[in-house]
Amino acid sequence: MINILLVLNIIVVVLLIGIILLQKSEGGVLGMGGSGSRNGIFTARSAGNLITKTTYVLGALFFVICIMLAFLVSRREGTRSFVETMAQKENVEVKEVKSLPVKKIPEDKVKEELKKEAIKQEALKKKPSAPVTK
Repeated sequence: MINILLVLNIIVVVLLIGIILLQKSEGGVLGMGGSGSRNGIFTARSAGNLITKTTYVLGALFFVICIMLAFLVSRREGTRSFVETMAQKENVEVKEVKSLPVKKIPEDKVKEELKKEAIKQEALKKKPSAPVTK
């Protein structure tokens, strides 16, 4: 089902590109056949309406197919990550990374270290600097 929708989506995209390229850059469309009868199928006005409506329909169809593809791919069973897929192709076993245990430092030691650091900072502030001569 996904492959069929993907092929259909590619066809719609190619048609949409072709229809957009047929439109005039001035905002009008096609502009051919305007010298004939006013009620013909390819008069300037009817060609504009036809190509404009075709663009709307193809654009809406493109969005609907894209949403359906996204839904179907997300619901597919057995989905794997990119890393797992590539590892399977290379016949490599993917190992789960385990984190190392974190050593807890007692609070009294942390407070002592913070006090020492604060004393150092205060000493640096009070330390007289060399006199500046002009």
